[in-house]
Amino acid sequence: METIRNLLLDGTTAVLSLLILATLVRAILGPRFTDRIIAVNVINTLVVAILAILSVRMREDFLVDVALVYALLSFLTVVVAARLVRPRRQGKDGGHKKGERRTS
Repeated sequence: METIRNLLLDGTTAVLSLLILATLVRAILGPRFTDRIIAVNVINTLVVAILAILSVRMREDFLVDVALVYALLSFLTVVVAARLVRPRRQGKDGGHKKGERRTS
């Protein structure tokens, strides 16, 4: 039973690794900056899943803590990147033309 569990965990890790490689191709070839940000976010999510699987496989509890910290840093990275993209998209005046009233 233990062997079957280990084989399933190893297979799942291998599949997730292949998905990371496929997403890395999208991150490199993505036509827009937002596509690249989303691809990197997906890669980070898959890495968190792999860390959780390795925690079960190796019976090491500290890997769950590492996965949680990595997930938080990934979230902050996406937030910072979104804040960097937003002003570039809207322009210096906040996306409004001169003389136009804001409705919000």
